[in-house]
Amino acid sequence: MSELNFFFRPKTYKKRIRKYPNKIFFLILLLLIGFSTLYVWQRVMVIKLLREIEKQKLLLAQEEKKYKYLNLEITELSSFERIVKIAQKELELINPSREQIVLVDEKQFNQSSLPGNIWVRLRNLGEKLYPFEEKGVQAKEIKHDL
Repeated sequence: MSELNFFFRPKTYKKRIRKYPNKIFFLILLLLIGFSTLYVWQRVMVIKLLREIEKQKLLLAQEEKKYKYLNLEITELSSFERIVKIAQKELELINPSREQIVLVDEKQFNQSSLPGNIWVRLRNLGEKLYPFEEKGVQAKEIKHDL
């Protein structure tokens, strides 16, 4: 029997504890390394996205300045006085005299065909909704920071 005890010794509880702590330690260490890598990667991505947001904000501010400048240009180029000057100088247009102006009576339009009738009604409706008197309105100066 002693020979059997020599070859087949029962394993003690202490030896089992000695085998597993190393595996558990390495498993916990591996999990900590994985989670810390994930955390660092997320922080790096957040920083990259914040930088990208700042770049986009700068681009937006530049585009807003361009938009303001172009709106200013539109108001300057579409001013009534400028258009009149171009019409008179480059196109050699002149203001009509009283003899050249022919007034058309609305009754003629009302008695005319259907398309003309619709046109008069739409024009009258437009004048009622949006009364517009053409005046020599000067373009307003817009102050901007360019």
